[in-house]
Amino acid sequence: MIDRDKPDPAFDAMMSRLLRREALRRAAEEVSTMTGPGLESVLAQISAETTAEAAERLSDANAATPAGRRPGSRPSTP
Repeated sequence: MIDRDKPDPAFDAMMSRLLRREALRRAAEEVSTMTGPGLESVLAQISAETTAEAAERLSDANAATPAGRRPGSRPSTP
């Protein structure tokens, strides 16, 4: 009779190889800009960096202007 609970080293080796290959394929897909998910992640990263830079510039501009004035507005003349 066949012992079904006995580990099969050939099967385990093949499954490990296939799982590694699939993991590498998915990782490469996320990095590649030639695929939808990869391009989406790159664009999201660029958008986040641009937004962070803009927010930093805005906060720096607000800190540098006197109270009651908006950045880019002209000072009032009496």
